[in-house]
Amino acid sequence: MRPTAAQRGYDGRWQAVTAAYKDEHPWCLGCQAIGVRRLAEVVDHVVPHGGDSALFWNEGNWQSVCRWCHGSVKPVLERRWRAGKLKDVALRLDSPQAKALTRAHHRPAIGADGYPIPGT
Repeated sequence: MRPTAAQRGYDGRWQAVTAAYKDEHPWCLGCQAIGVRRLAEVVDHVVPHGGDSALFWNEGNWQSVCRWCHGSVKPVLERRWRAGKLKDVALRLDSPQAKALTRAHHRPAIGADGYPIPGT
């Protein structure tokens, strides 16, 4: 059975430091890399920490991302990384590999008038 989020370190302390991090880095790195301005909702570990506390708390290993990038682009990058096809640096959502994936799969939100909503 997988440990709970709190057991994996995503507790009140994590919530507090990531809120501060998002205040300093409010825009999604992946969206921003392709010219889209979307607020970040998640602080992602660039290189998965795998329970390594030092890597978990290393702010240099964090990136602000929206839920779409976190749930769509990052898992693809991590699968390729685990397979040995990508280096650590490619896990940043502003890497050339991430930008190519984001451009290929990004779909702007469409308003009721049928036109893209600016900034999506």
